Amino acid sequence: MSVSPLRLSFELDGLRLAKKGSKDLLSFDKLMINLKWTKLALGEVGFDEILLEKPSITLEKISHGSKGQQQFSWNWEEFIHAVKSNLPPSDPNSTKSPIKVSVDELKVHGATAHLIDPNNQLKEELKPFSIELIDVANYDKNGVVTGVRGQYDFNLGGLEVLIPGIKKTLAFQHVALSGSLDNPEPGVLGAQINLKLDEGNIVSHWTFKTASQIMEGKLEINQLATAPFIPLLPANKELMGMSGYINANLLVKVGSEGDVVSGSAQWMDLVIAEGGKKSPLIAWKSADFRQFEFQMAKADSAKGSSLTIDECIVDQPNLQFEINEEGFSNFRRLFSSPANADGSNSAPVSPTKPKAPFALDIRSINLKNGEVFFSDLAMKPNLKVDIKKFNATLLGVSNMPDRSATLAADGVVAGAGSLKAKGRASFDDPRRNHDITVNFRNLPLTAFNPAVMTFAGYQIVGGRLSLNLNYRSKDGDLNGSNQIIIKQVKLGDEVPDFKGKKLPLGLAIALLEDSDDTIDVTIRIAGNVDSPEFSASGLVWQAISNVLTNIATAPFRALAALVGISGNDGVNAVLGEAVFLSQDQDNLEKFGAYLEKRPNANLQINGTYDPVQDKQELARVRADSAILKDAGFKLNAGEPVPAPSLSDPRVQSGLRSAYAQYVGRIKLGQRLVMLPEGEARNEQLHNELIAAIEVSETELKELAKNRAKLAYDMMVKGDQSLKDRILLGDVKTVNAGKEGVPLDVEIKIK
Repeated sequence: MSVSPLRLSFELDGLRLAKKGSKDLLSFDKLMINLKWTKLALGEVGFDEILLEKPSITLEKISHGSKGQQQFSWNWEEFIHAVKSNLPPSDPNSTKSPIKVSVDELKVHGATAHLIDPNNQLKEELKPFSIELIDVANYDKNGVVTGVRGQYDFNLGGLEVLIPGIKKTLAFQHVALSGSLDNPEPGVLGAQINLKLDEGNIVSHWTFKTASQIMEGKLEINQLATAPFIPLLPANKELMGMSGYINANLLVKVGSEGDVVSGSAQWMDLVIAEGGKKSPLIAWKSADFRQFEFQMAKADSAKGSSLTIDECIVDQPNLQFEINEEGFSNFRRLFSSPANADGSNSAPVSPTKPKAPFALDIRSINLKNGEVFFSDLAMKPNLKVDIKKFNATLLGVSNMPDRSATLAADGVVAGAGSLKAKGRASFDDPRRNHDITVNFRNLPLTAFNPAVMTFAGYQIVGGRLSLNLNYRSKDGDLNGSNQIIIKQVKLGDEVPDFKGKKLPLGLAIALLEDSDDTIDVTIRIAGNVDSPEFSASGLVWQAISNVLTNIATAPFRALAALVGISGNDGVNAVLGEAVFLSQDQDNLEKFGAYLEKRPNANLQINGTYDPVQDKQELARVRADSAILKDAGFKLNAGEPVPAPSLSDPRVQSGLRSAYAQYVGRIKLGQRLVMLPEGEARNEQLHNELIAAIEVSETELKELAKNRAKLAYDMMVKGDQSLKDRILLGDVKTVNAGKEGVPLDVEIKIK
């Protein structure tokens, strides 16, 4: 220690302050203090200069007590307590006037700070940094002791800080802090804070009102790099900020009711990449957030937080959306909880007190000239499709219940195709409530070749695709319409060693393609989005797969799903008869009209019969026909033979006549004598008549041929040129269903 009384100078070299057996609390190479005679003469403590060389301060949390009953305190808390305990007690009755203190200049060079918290595994070192304070005083310009005023400058050099809790590091190459303190009026403290983080600057002025405990600040942010903050995002894999900086003008208010941040901001030249990936995950040229206000409620407040934005404009956004080999998207892998990022269920969560809802309200969002790159690595070969020149507008975006945003979008798909979308969606849960229409035009089919090869087992070598999609969901109940228009499709070779379910694409193209080489079909889906198994894409593909499968096995059923022909059970003949009901007749005529416009497909109709049920019904039909004719009723050709009413005297007469013809008159006389007259006798005669009529296999085959011929006539009715394209095939046995005997039809490629 060196003292110069005449110069009022004091110097202390090589100080070390420590608790015995512990790390240094404080050490420095040199402390030099110069006092001012003029200030002392006025009763003030005035410092001309304070210089501190290479100070080192350690802030360490120390544990006390045995394991399991530990308590913690900071080393400086212990030191301050020890000092206070050794000070003489103050006289409570004495009155002291505040001492004025001023410092013209305080400089700290080559400082080092250590922060150690073993409980949180925190061990940080900040070095070297410098501090400069100018014109510091604890009184205002009128000489009233009110607080602290002055100018300061902290040069912290490189800064690397481990963020507690997430174990991630925030690092800057150069950090400097400067500004001033002031007391503009009683009860008000002011601070000018200028923070430099590498090439970025944050210029701010803060005002603290001691009475209301409200702090207000004005901030101007210029060229603040966001790359150091990107790795702090809560992702399952570290994200890297390749570039990006923020400019903003903000107003901040911190109070007991809540905190408010408002203003405008621009986030420029953003590029974020996933670790180990070459292509950016998200990027944009600029994002302009105009007139926003973020209100953050206190933890115990019943009112939730909110964010309102007048306008958000994003120029040249770029998004990479990738599905990996396991079928999970990159965003799901990055941001889902680790328990279910791979599709597994997360552990049950114990119930907690519900939080107040977060309110979002954005007047408009505009995306300009963007790009979306989609890839599906689960398909072999990989599917890759891009959307460029993407523009979108969303108006009235809000997550409040019963409010919907309107949207419109357009873009260029796969180099030559186009995208247009419009509709509305409720952003409190868009999946459950929306009405969206999306139109794709002139997409090259070859771009989707990996999907066709993966799911259908064929290659596509040419063709153009257009899609008109409309999806409506009300409270979770979804109805979707998918119109698929394909022009000039060219089917390539089969995929060798294909493991999946190979679909009959050749037959489908022949049946669906019209004379203009165009396929135009509509696939409809329905489901509830709240179902755990729900997948819109899965429903669409299942519907398409069902239709294509039915092309070969049940063409009528496939067409019913595609072109609106009613009757999902196909076309069915009446049991025991070569008759089709009126609805099936209409369907046969519609099928003929449809085939007329599909010149690449031929048709083969195979007559069918059920060996058991047709045999029984054919006997009944013959018996009832004989009864009705003998009773004087006229039967209309092409209509089913009705069951006669045995209570009608004319039908009873016809029954006896037919019974005599097929069973015998002697047998009839015996029944009439032995059985009492009435309903039971008529039923027995009717059943014995049916049982007496024999039906041969030849007759059943003839019935099947007549059915096929009748269907043939109905189909060629509207266009006789179809006679060369519709063939009659062999007879087949089938099992009749509740709708009748299904007609068998085969599609042939011309």
